[in-house]
Amino acid sequence: MSATPVRGARSLDGSSSGYNDDAGVAGLGLKRNVGFIGLIWASTGSIIGSGWLFGSQEALKTAGPAAIISWLIGGVAILVLALVHAELGGMFPIAGGTARFPHIAFGGIAGASFGWFSWLQSVTVAPIEVEAMIKYAQHWQFAHPWLHTTTVDGETQQLLTGAGIAVAVVLMAVVTVINLLSVRILANTNSAATWWKVAIPLLVIVVLAFSGFHGSNFTAADGFVPEGAKGVLAAVSTSGIIFAFLGFEQADQLAGEAKNPRRDIRVPSSARCSSGW
Repeated sequence: MSATPVRGARSLDGSSSGYNDDAGVAGLGLKRNVGFIGLIWASTGSIIGSGWLFGSQEALKTAGPAAIISWLIGGVAILVLALVHAELGGMFPIAGGTARFPHIAFGGIAGASFGWFSWLQSVTVAPIEVEAMIKYAQHWQFAHPWLHTTTVDGETQQLLTGAGIAVAVVLMAVVTVINLLSVRILANTNSAATWWKVAIPLLVIVVLAFSGFHGSNFTAADGFVPEGAKGVLAAVSTSGIIFAFLGFEQADQLAGEAKNPRRDIRVPSSARCSSGW
């Protein structure tokens, strides 16, 4: 099946292919209001979320201290994908790259399929983050009524109470409103939040490294690799490590609204994914 021409494409050597991009004509269509910081923070903010916290916990249960190796394996795998997305995003500066790239290469069925896959992935992220926020809030007394502990099939779980559901609905509404605002407001809001999300983990790392680092912890759980290679590889796919790195492609999704996509998408590609390390 022949590829569908896409305006704005450039060949791998950077030469023009004769197409234009998704920019609006006479004020119509998408507006290119997102700059370099907005793009890199869109991806970085998506990577640095609840995944790295819960993923660290679950990976430690699965692989022990060798979870460090699991994170390196997952990071390298995602970095390869990030570089591919960066190249394609620079060649085809169009909105919704996750669906559009397969459409260009393989036709409408592939494009529609990947579009729906991406949509299903996206709509599950907001509820996951809301659930994470409610769990984080359990450190404060006022949030305790939002969850109750129960046992399901011998496993202890925390479920939302009526008050918790109400709080979750409000938080989902806030997230939805932010996403419905103009892309410039969304990018600025996300950039402000991401500065905070980057600063706090770095501060925690530095503080713990100097105040509570104990090398003996690497062998405290029946050795460094208590579950062997099986545990290391299982942690990559089942403990949330891959999920924690997802989000690097957000800059590609916004390529149709980027001020200078060929520069701003390609340049920070490795930096966006590496920031998750």
